[in-house]
Amino acid sequence: MKLQQLAVIFVIIVVPISLVLSMYTNNNTEVLRTQAEYNNILLNATNDAVNAYQMNTLRNGYSTINDSKIRDITASVNSFFNSLASGMGSSSYRREDLEGYIPALLFTLYDGYYLYGDYQNVVSISNGEQNYSTSNSNTLSSRNGVKPFIYYTCEYRGSGSFDIVINYTLDNYITVMGTSSDGTIFNRSGYLINPNTVTNINESAGTLTAHGVQIEPEILGEYVVAIDTVPREGQTGTEYAPREPEYFQYVYYNNQKYYIDTEYNSASNEDNPNRISSTYTTTDSGQGVNFFRLNNNLRVYLTEGEANGLANYLGLSNWTEMNTSNFQDRSAFKYYNDAYNFSNAFIELMRNQNNLQIVTESYNNQFNYTTIEAETGEQIPVHIQAEYDINDVFDITANGNDPETESSLFNEHRMDVIISSIESNLMSIISNFNIHHNSGFEFALPVMTEDDWYTIANNVTIVSFMQGLPIGNYKYYSNYSIVANTLNKEFVSRDSIILRERETSVRNTDTSGTYHNPRCLTLNQENSSNLVGYNAIDYEQQLASYDVIIDESSFEENTLTFYYYPHSGSGAYECVVGREEILFSTDNLILGTTFHSSNDAYDNTNQSDYEGTAPGANVRKAYITALAREKYNVYKVSDYFNNYS
Repeated sequence: MKLQQLAVIFVIIVVPISLVLSMYTNNNTEVLRTQAEYNNILLNATNDAVNAYQMNTLRNGYSTINDSKIRDITASVNSFFNSLASGMGSSSYRREDLEGYIPALLFTLYDGYYLYGDYQNVVSISNGEQNYSTSNSNTLSSRNGVKPFIYYTCEYRGSGSFDIVINYTLDNYITVMGTSSDGTIFNRSGYLINPNTVTNINESAGTLTAHGVQIEPEILGEYVVAIDTVPREGQTGTEYAPREPEYFQYVYYNNQKYYIDTEYNSASNEDNPNRISSTYTTTDSGQGVNFFRLNNNLRVYLTEGEANGLANYLGLSNWTEMNTSNFQDRSAFKYYNDAYNFSNAFIELMRNQNNLQIVTESYNNQFNYTTIEAETGEQIPVHIQAEYDINDVFDITANGNDPETESSLFNEHRMDVIISSIESNLMSIISNFNIHHNSGFEFALPVMTEDDWYTIANNVTIVSFMQGLPIGNYKYYSNYSIVANTLNKEFVSRDSIILRERETSVRNTDTSGTYHNPRCLTLNQENSSNLVGYNAIDYEQQLASYDVIIDESSFEENTLTFYYYPHSGSGAYECVVGREEILFSTDNLILGTTFHSSNDAYDNTNQSDYEGTAPGANVRKAYITALAREKYNVYKVSDYFNNYS
């Protein structure tokens, strides 16, 4: 073949093919770059939504109340879209544009979840009156918003009249509503445990044994910013007198903290007639013990009636007996004592129910974990029908089925109920998104990984879905982002507890302590005999601010702001910062199975590390006590059932 012919072939065939391949490669590269950019923007927006929720809830004393939750979630949604619009600004997308590419936002909370998405507006306003449409026509206007709260529920039927609904949570707290086999109404809430693990209950002393650990009253304390109210000179009003962060001893009572003030001078009681002091005196002559609670950082001293109620909770006859020695919290005892009674009542309810059937439609359509092989050969996690016997789930005294443990069959079923409910409603809301957005893209729930479903079923989370954005080469962006909110007031997980040496004085000013994860190998090898545990959020920076009048004539105000830590110190590098020494599970701590042998190698069979006076025994006691205390004092909406059972 002549050289001229080869040149012609090269120009006519090879060059165009090369150009096409080059353009295709460049386009694919640009698609991947755009997809990676959108992934990062979506993740950042979801993180911003979580941060907004955290800031609102950590500084809001009413964050666990439903109305406040909706406000906090609405603010979180706004933060998400503002962040997303900012990140997509270079692409000229506004929030109004982005609404058409966000088929759903999921907010999982302690006992249920909210979905933000598209819905038909059936309400119109005419002459100031609301008119509701009963039509299912597509002509109804479409709106975006937070849909009603959905509980993690499942219905069960058995023999006779047995028909109950159980509301689950992110831990072992459940609400049971329905009728027993003989038709008796059963409406109760409580923590479900294996009651055989609780012995030696002494209600008057506030002591018992749980999992072989002695549970007893404990001294607790934290730094707070408290504001005094005193009469303004020559006026009947009050002004705020600021207080620097101070350390106060406290107890939980009625889901609120009550503090003891040992520095109030009873001789000047006339400045606040609501203040009271007991006959107990400290080494400083003339200073009595006083009790207060905080209301928006305002120090409110107790009336005599309130103080007597607090004293009775502590096992004392009246408030005059309270002092720094017996001002000890009994929440851990209350957790196990109440859980013991509730669990025994639950066992009686479920007695002789050997043929339970699940009638909740979403659960019957739910899935468990397995994998399928994709076209690329990749193993993709999906869900299949659960294979375990539902009757075994509620046999809570069976070996290995303690609901307090992560490895229990009850916990597996709890996660299945949560996942099936969320999955079913997400499929519905995303599918309905297609009705109002004819973009040529089919919106659908993506396949989510097993790890992501585990995160959702065990944490307060925010999950965002973004789909349908053109990214080139006739392709559309479709992905989701999930971020766990580990700093919140409504849920205390098994990993929420932090341990440190207990403060040695009521008004401790030492800020140099080191705190550890209870699963830390170093901590479990040290001989720390005076450990105490607190919730991890108490090691986060808190904000206290209030207004003070600086000019009486003009009533000019100035805002004072304090940043402080309820518990000070620094996190241990090996377990809090680096986490390389967390070598065993929370089940090891709860059940008392050891984490290492004498040569520090991982060993899950030898139990000597948690027996007697071994260092691990002190860690285990502090952990179990703190976890029970903090879980007991979380506000629960469904607790009112126990007042009518």
